[in-house]
Amino acid sequence: KHDAMKADRERRGKEIREHMRTMDVADLLRMVFQAQQDRVAAYKVFDSGLETVLASGNITSYPALCAKATATFSVLSDTINSIRSCLREQHGRTDAARAVDQLQKKEGEKLNLTAAAHLERLRLRNAQVEGGARDNGEDERAAALLREGIKTLDGKVAKVVEEINDCIEELRCIAADE
Repeated sequence: KHDAMKADRERRGKEIREHMRTMDVADLLRMVFQAQQDRVAAYKVFDSGLETVLASGNITSYPALCAKATATFSVLSDTINSIRSCLREQHGRTDAARAVDQLQKKEGEKLNLTAAAHLERLRLRNAQVEGGARDNGEDERAAALLREGIKTLDGKVAKVVEEINDCIEELRCIAADE
């Protein structure tokens, strides 16, 4: 089953790449913008799913949420990587390809930071549940450290989002010249 899914994914990827070869730079950049909108929606689903897990206390459902998010982000990343290759190889647009590459790097950073923040939130939830049974200062200190870690990670995510927006703006300028 896994091999069949992998083969199907490779086949679809090849079809998409062949279709991209017929597209001009403006169309390729529109595809990047659409994939980026899809990423934003995927993050909303991922974050909302975490909130549901935290509210319900059903932490065992988190791995399935992660698997779904990973699959979604992987498809979007593969698509954008194919666009980047097409921009560079078919159209000789190293400027656009470089901007897309920077976007991909920043999105990778954002995903890693988001996953780390999710794990810290899960750890905080566990500490609060376990700490509720025992009322001591050590548990509160641990919770305070986790909250501080979450705040730091959220700040890093916000900074990377600004950098992603800068990449998108650069790509919009390139698209406007097409």
